[in-house]
Parts: sequence; C-alpha cells; structure tokens
Amino acid sequence: MQEDRFEFPRNELRSRAARGAIINGLFLLAVESLGLVQAVVVARLLNADEVGLYGIVSVTVITLLALKQVGIDEAYVQQDGDDQEAAFQHAFSLDLALSVGFAILVAALAPVIGLIYGDFSLTPLMLALSLLPILFAMQAPAWVFLRRMDFVRQRSLQAVVPVVTLGVTVGLIISGMGTWGLVIGALAGNAAAAGMAFKLSPYKLAWRYDSQTARRYLHFSAPIFLAAICGLLIRQGQTLAFETKLGLAGAGYLTLAITLTRYADRADQMITQTIYPAICAITDKPERLAEVFEKSNRLTAMWALPFGAGLALFADDLVRFVLGDKWRPAIALIQIMGVSTAIYQLGFNWTAFYRALGRTRPQTVYAITGLVVFAAVPIPLLFTHGATAFAWGLFAVNLVAGFLRWIYMRQLLPGVRIARFVLRALIPPLIAAVPILLWREQFTAEGGVSTFALQLLLFATTYLLCTAAMERVLLREAVSYLRRRSDSSGPGSPTPTVVV
Repeated sequence: MQEDRFEFPRNELRSRAARGAIINGLFLLAVESLGLVQAVVVARLLNADEVGLYGIVSVTVITLLALKQVGIDEAYVQQDGDDQEAAFQHAFSLDLALSVGFAILVAALAPVIGLIYGDFSLTPLMLALSLLPILFAMQAPAWVFLRRMDFVRQRSLQAVVPVVTLGVTVGLIISGMGTWGLVIGALAGNAAAAGMAFKLSPYKLAWRYDSQTARRYLHFSAPIFLAAICGLLIRQGQTLAFETKLGLAGAGYLTLAITLTRYADRADQMITQTIYPAICAITDKPERLAEVFEKSNRLTAMWALPFGAGLALFADDLVRFVLGDKWRPAIALIQIMGVSTAIYQLGFNWTAFYRALGRTRPQTVYAITGLVVFAAVPIPLLFTHGATAFAWGLFAVNLVAGFLRWIYMRQLLPGVRIARFVLRALIPPLIAAVPILLWREQFTAEGGVSTFALQLLLFATTYLLCTAAMERVLLREAVSYLRRRSDSSGPGSPTPTVVV
C-alpha cells in the first residue's frame, strides 16, 4: 500500500479520523440545518398538493439517481494506483458516462410518470430535473479531497449546495413560483457546486477510458447496483401507493414525513464518509475495525436517537406552531417514522466495512430481503388500515434490517459488541422522554408556544446530561483529539484554508 495516500504521517490516522468525525459532525449540524429550515419554510408556504407534486417528481428522480450511486466514488477512494490523476479521470469518466445515460432515462420517463399519475404537469418538472445527474457528476473532485481526508475542502464544496438551494428556493416560492421554485432551487444549488468543484479540482477533468479498469469497477459496483434497484422499488412504490390510496395530498404527507425524518441519518452519512478512507487503510487490522465500528455508531446514535424521539414527542407541536394545521393528518406518520428512522441508523454504516474489503454482495442480499418484507408488510397495511399502519409496517422492516446487520457484522468482525452499544444508546433518549410524558400526564390541557419551548428545552437538557454521564469516556477521547489538534497548531503550522 502506498505511503502517499494521505498528506500526513500514518501514525496520525486514528486522531485524524476521530477529529474528522467530530468536526464534520459539527459541520453537518450547521449545513444540514439549512435543509431543515428549507423544509419547514416550504411546508409553511406551499399546500399539501404542491408539496405532493414535487414529492412525486423528486422521489422518482432521486430513486433513479440512486441507481447511479453504485460505488464508483468508493472504489476510487479504495484504490492505491501509482498515477492518481489517471485513476481519478478513469472514475470520473465512468461516472459521467453513467450520469449522461441516467439523464436521458429521466427525460424519457417524464411523460410516462405523467401518464401513470394522471397529471402531465409532472412532465416538465421531471424534464428540468433530468439535468441533475450531470451536475452531480461534475462535483466528482470532492472524491479527491475525501480520499486525502482533506475534509475542509470537501465539506466546503458540499456546503455550496444547501446554501444556494435555500436562498434560491425560498426566494422563488415567495415570488409565487410554487413547485417550480423547488426545482429551480435544486438545479441552482448543484450547478453552483459543480462550478466550484471544477475551479478547485486538483486534477484535470478529462475523459479517460480503460477496459480493465472499467471491469474492476463493474465487479465492485454490480451488487451495489442491484441493491439500488431494490431501494428504487421501495421509494417509488411507497409514493405511488400513497398517491393511489390517499391522493396527491397523501403523497405530500409522505414527502413531509420523509423530509423531516431523513434528517436523522445525516450524522451517520457524514461520519461514515469521514472514516471510510481510514477504514480502507486498516483493512488488515480487524480489532481496529471493530473499534471504529463501535465508536462511530455510538457517535451517530447521539444525534439520530434523540432526533427520532424528539419527532415522536413534539410532532403535534411542530404542526400546531410551525407547519400549520393543514399537516395534521401527517402527525402520526411523522412520529412513527421518526422513531423508526432513528433506530434504523444503529449499525447503518456496516456496508462501508464490507466495501472497504471489496465485498459488496452482502449488500444485495440485505436489500432484496428488505424489499420482500416491505412488499409483504407496510404496503398491504396501507391499503387495509391506512397511513399509520403503514408507518408501523415500516418499523417492522427496519427491525428486520437491524437483525441482518447484526448477522453480517458478527461474521465480518466477531469481536464487535453490537447488542451492548445498541442498548447503551437507547437509554439516554428514553430517560429524556420520561419528564415530558410526566408533564403531559400531570397537565392534560394543551399548552401554548411557551410550553412547547420549555418541554423541548427540558428534553434536550435531560438528554445531554444523561449522554454526558454515560458516554463521558468517549466524549473525553473526542475532546482530547480536538485539543491535541489545537495544541499542535503553533506558529510554524500551516493555516487551514476554508473555501467559501
């Protein structure tokens, strides 16, 4: 393995990964909060039908684009070729070719989606969003910064999307653009990020194709592609089912619930992406892999679980005081999906460890199993008992998914203590929920905004105190890495450059 993978000594790998996870977690909180603000503003300004219209289009496009996320970027991060510029150009060329193909596919399916849903106003929206795959591909230089663990530049590039998207989207919606404001905002944000990536790329964005390299990527990516198909069927299937059963407004309720609950997985995605280069560098050290798996999931749980519990406790208040009563039918859906999504994050990054070893087939088995359970449980429940029953069925799907992860990780890393960290992670949010439930039991009348704010503050404070007590060793270790970084930044140290 080459020694020039990173621009720092190998003995700093542990501290770099730990600091990166913490720093990027804080970065995530700031950047992704913009997405949450946008979701709330959009829900406030648009009605359920308008959000449902965009939900159908965006879910269709994003699920199609999920097929494109076949691990080309991860295969690039994993490799250790002698010519890194050539390696990047090979990966970029494959991704760009795939992106052009998917752009054509999205455009071709635009009238078909209009026909399926009986609403041809969907067609021009999808045609516009067909540009997204190409804009995503042009952001490939971020892979280089990820491989080098140069997180400042990588995250700065990624910050462009939500910042520009929020500004453009909200401005256009206020001006009366409606659903088109969401579409144009998404295109503007990704176009700005693509332009910035092109400007900052350390390598030239050039076309380079090699059949042997393409076969290596295909071997790595084919199982991920099959898993992505399963994900497409689940996402598109649930949207179509809601629109069929509950109409366009029903699709809007589902879109809102997904938009709010998916925020729970942002910490996991960011931390996993942060540590993936480090995982690739220590694949021959199973005891360190087990340590990374446990600690990364404990850090993820500190965000995902209280977020899910908070949605369950405060969804009603969120609708009453922020979103508006038009979203009241979505309350139960938000509550159950919030808890379900949070629990789903426990052990979510197991695929990163298999991919780092070049083993991607287990992900296909996992995805097919999830698709079968999804078709057998939540979809029938939606048509027989409604949206709330669907959410409980989705909860069952996530429990099955968690069990499969446990099996696969025990096979890969027998020393990993999954049950222990899962039970440990559940305790703080459960304790934090107790005083809120007691408060509501004692004072049954609905309170105002001040009551909502006080209960939210009580929940957050209780959770933070409980987490600090239970995870003090892990938190102390994380803080020590940050302090060590600060202490090492003397007069002779290079000044970090933040791209804005």
